[in-house]
Amino acid sequence: MKRPPHPSFSGAALVLALFSAASCLAITPTEWRHRQALDVAAPRLVRVDLTAASFDSAGPMQEDFRIIDAAGREIALLVDRPPIPVARMFRPSAFDVKIADGSTQITITTGTADKLSKVFLETPSPFFLRAARVEISGDNEDWVTLDEGVPIFREWGAEQLELPLGGKGAPYVRITVADNRAAPLPFTGARLLPEPAPAPEPLAVGARISGRDEFAGETVLTLALDGRHMPLAALELATKEPLFMRRFAVSVREVRDAVPGERVIGSGTLFRVAIDGAPVRAQLELPLAFTPSTSELLVHIYNGDSPPLAVDAVRLRRWPVNLLFMAPAAGRYSLLSGNPQAVAPQYDLAAFAGDLRGAVAAVVVPGNIEDVPGYHERESLGVAPMPEVPLTGAPLDAREWSFRRAVQISDPGVQELELDLDAIAKSRPDFADVRLLRAGNQIPYVLEQPGLARSLSLLPEASPDPKRPSVSVWSIRLPKAGLPIRSIVLASTSSLFQRQFRIFEKLTNQEGNSYEYALASGQWSRTPDPGMPENRAFGLQDRMRTDTLWIETDNGDNPAIALGTVQAVYPVLRLVFKVAEPDGFTLAYGNPSAGAPRYDLSLVAVRLLTSSRSIAHMSADGEGTGPRNPFAGISGGYVFWGALALVVVALLVVVAKLLPKPSG
Repeated sequence: MKRPPHPSFSGAALVLALFSAASCLAITPTEWRHRQALDVAAPRLVRVDLTAASFDSAGPMQEDFRIIDAAGREIALLVDRPPIPVARMFRPSAFDVKIADGSTQITITTGTADKLSKVFLETPSPFFLRAARVEISGDNEDWVTLDEGVPIFREWGAEQLELPLGGKGAPYVRITVADNRAAPLPFTGARLLPEPAPAPEPLAVGARISGRDEFAGETVLTLALDGRHMPLAALELATKEPLFMRRFAVSVREVRDAVPGERVIGSGTLFRVAIDGAPVRAQLELPLAFTPSTSELLVHIYNGDSPPLAVDAVRLRRWPVNLLFMAPAAGRYSLLSGNPQAVAPQYDLAAFAGDLRGAVAAVVVPGNIEDVPGYHERESLGVAPMPEVPLTGAPLDAREWSFRRAVQISDPGVQELELDLDAIAKSRPDFADVRLLRAGNQIPYVLEQPGLARSLSLLPEASPDPKRPSVSVWSIRLPKAGLPIRSIVLASTSSLFQRQFRIFEKLTNQEGNSYEYALASGQWSRTPDPGMPENRAFGLQDRMRTDTLWIETDNGDNPAIALGTVQAVYPVLRLVFKVAEPDGFTLAYGNPSAGAPRYDLSLVAVRLLTSSRSIAHMSADGEGTGPRNPFAGISGGYVFWGALALVVVALLVVVAKLLPKPSG
């Protein structure tokens, strides 16, 4: 961002600033972990363009930045954060809607002559895709067209209801929405966004897509950033998809009350659409206003029933942050960072902040990150360093565990292992029996339940009941018994129906009698109207115990509906752990009597869960499985007395054979 010369920065101010810069208290540079070289050619005002490494090595708000000269003396600095203007939306003074000539006309009296950026329409309609024309007027008589064919829509969570006003003064705004031979939309209100003050130009942030996972109706991209602590301004999507609309959410991993999860830092709709022959319109940028404490972001793309979106790249931008300092002499200075105990300094130089920001300055880019020789943390505050993540737990005899699977790890470091269907189905409902092992010892882990889901596509099999000819019954065979199915999603090609559905499984009680256990029920209605969903999700209230699901509905006097592919949605569960060696790991599960593990790892769960991860994998179902313990699940006391009884019987048989036979 260019900075024009500021004529008010006088020679007297320069002398005072130089005096202030030289009047700092002494610091101990070895309490800072990192340094970067700053080469200054002449005494003058210097602006330091921070690099990604500078942000990454410093604190979240750069409170530990310090500048020292070649002799180790501290030089006063100013952290230059240009203010980011924020405009707040407001309601118009009048809102009028009329229906005429196959369109809906909205007239808005803004109540202001100030410049406006956007208008946001409000409607309760759940599904629509329309084009709008935007006009403005100063007297409600002479109208000037700003734009035509602007798309507005709401489909599958994606929403676009904002219309640009071009930063113009608009006492009156008129919006005409074409009805496209469909029912008019019920618009209920609007909000106006003033034109914000000019903002600094955001800078590019180095980022790459390091991972992509497909879940049930959702794609999750993992973005690896060049560093932490950069104040993010926007995310931009690069895709060659010609037409699409998707809802996006950007999040970071975090831990609250010892429970791992995600925090959403930005969300909205990105799209590329064309309506009624109008030019293609696109919105590919998502605003952000967040400084992440990790070098990793998660981007959720909600696909609904649409295929996954082809993404070529995701670009990030940040707000500029610079350092300003007065160099009293030419030479090499050092930028110190990496002192978690340091607080933001207070220099007299802050009194000249306005003059310094506008003055001409020499631009210096810091050198590479180096370690400060003799670094040691400050001891006077009594703050202990963060403990390392424990890599090994207590020994464990896994003979009581019915299933054991080899775990493949490619690189040392923090790992993420997702439990597959077999591990999920054969573990305890609370997964308290899951253990990660190496060389007879437990490997501490944190169980992460991120709220994501995967789905199984299953084909229903018609199972008509001759005694109830009006009832449609289907059975669905699952690949495993006991799966924690979260929901069942039904699809149908029938365009008009209203039915009550029941989903259940068949169980057997202690007396050997069969009964039906209800898992979900509810009504499902469909009409031929455009935009009506073809699917209906039913949430299951309990974990299944069998491998067969039953679905039934009473058709009454109507024809039977056609049931298509059924989606069984189940949760994603992961183990997050750290390893130093990549070989010899085993996952054990299937012990109903096992208690939940308690690892000291929970003390550093935040650090572990917010680290970048490698993906670990389990051996295929059935491979690497240890011998099943026939006494698994039986208490040790019963095993002992049973074995003792067998030994006694064997001894009696041997003694009987050794005794002399009675004479005839």
